Amino acid sequence: MKKLLCLLLVVIAHTLSAQNASPTLVLENMQKRYASLDDASAKFTQKVSFKYAKIEQVFSGTVKMKKGNRYRVESNQQTLVTDGKTVWLYTPASKQVLIDTYRNDPATFSPDRMLLGLPKNFQATLLNEDASAVGATYVLKLAPKTSTESTKLFKSMKVWITDKDWSMRKIEYTDLNETTTVYSLSAIQYDSGIADDAFRFVVPANTAVVDLRKAPPAGK
Repeated sequence: MKKLLCLLLVVIAHTLSAQNASPTLVLENMQKRYASLDDASAKFTQKVSFKYAKIEQVFSGTVKMKKGNRYRVESNQQTLVTDGKTVWLYTPASKQVLIDTYRNDPATFSPDRMLLGLPKNFQATLLNEDASAVGATYVLKLAPKTSTESTKLFKSMKVWITDKDWSMRKIEYTDLNETTTVYSLSAIQYDSGIADDAFRFVVPANTAVVDLRKAPPAGK
């Protein structure tokens, strides 16, 4: 009986602390967690809903990240790889790979910029939603503090964060075209020692290569 009472007290205390948590502190804890990492990987499911076309697309795949603007996002439809200097975009269906120079453009979406820029660029509000379905503790609604190139990409955003390791388990955002994208993450691993070779792309045989680095300047 005493053990059951202690367990109930722990559950109640945890629930109250979650309800009274500062949204800003939750984001800052998440940022500190990601900033301390050398690499991270996860499986993901991506659902894209086009409001006006009334179409939904669902993809799944894996994402790997490493400090130095390096990441690799793979699905059945596309593979996006960058080593911080070069970007490869491979589409198996068309047997084509686009190669371009990596540009640190604040208006371009990237996993590391999104994770590390949230506390700085957005104001957070704690929502009363059941987050347990995705293994999270907090659901935050985010609104841009000021209009920057990165915040102009999003009309609204919500994130699901766990206090177990201060990682995001789910993110939902709607862009200016009313297209809503939802990422759900699982099998998250940190500092597993991802090799640098994971962020270089080897072009498969019989694949057309379009090297945009060799394209002539506009107007010529």
